[in-house]
Amino acid sequence: MRLSPLPRLPALVSLAGLMLVIAGCATHPVTGRSQLMIMPEGQANQMAYQAYSRMAREKSTLPASHVASQRVQRITQRIVPQAVRVYPQAGGWQWESRVFRDDSVNAFAMAGGKVGINTGMLDKIQPSDDELAQVIAHEVAHALSGHTREKMSMAMTQQMGLSVASAIGGLDARTAEMAQQVAAVAVDLPFSRRMELEADEVGLLLAARAGYDPRAAVSLWRKMQAQGGGGGPEWLSTHPSSGNRIQALERAIPAVMPEYRRATGG
Repeated sequence: MRLSPLPRLPALVSLAGLMLVIAGCATHPVTGRSQLMIMPEGQANQMAYQAYSRMAREKSTLPASHVASQRVQRITQRIVPQAVRVYPQAGGWQWESRVFRDDSVNAFAMAGGKVGINTGMLDKIQPSDDELAQVIAHEVAHALSGHTREKMSMAMTQQMGLSVASAIGGLDARTAEMAQQVAAVAVDLPFSRRMELEADEVGLLLAARAGYDPRAAVSLWRKMQAQGGGGGPEWLSTHPSSGNRIQALERAIPAVMPEYRRATGG
């Protein structure tokens, strides 16, 4: 009897890669969307912490005693417990928010609860507390949703063949180096529009439960739209168009108003 030849390495790599992708599927805790999460949460968080610390060293930040820093911290401290309520694992994250001296109208979030607000967002938009809460809740929603980790995982799939082949060949150092490169790219790249819409939806819920008026999301985006002029603020650059964004928010607000009323006793 003639034996069948052993599968070639590319076939083994493809099969192993498919198995890793299947094993790495997760479900979003709020929206129920299926997410690719090959990158372990602890590793993604640690890489984000390092990137955030480096950014804080390289860029100037307002001191913790500054009124703007205290304001951002106060609002963040009301929103984070709502994130933990949705995703209990977030209770063990090293949550941190900083105000960066940067004139661009921008804010960001990283894995593991690292949030940044630029002074340009505060100075040029002049948000009310309810409006600033929408910005912070949106960024917290990115962290809660594991969007940085998801970006890392998607980037890793592009090099899955190399990763699996390295594991088969025992090239651990090469695999580790590749993972670091993937993480750096994923942290630097903007979130996708799908992720931005998801952060809108989740952010509305978190802010409402923290006692901030969801309707402020609409007034915030109208301010952003007015501030934008031709090209628009940086915070708008990877987001869906402002008009569509406002319409989507207006449709979503009624669903979270009961949460806001319960939080405020209204």
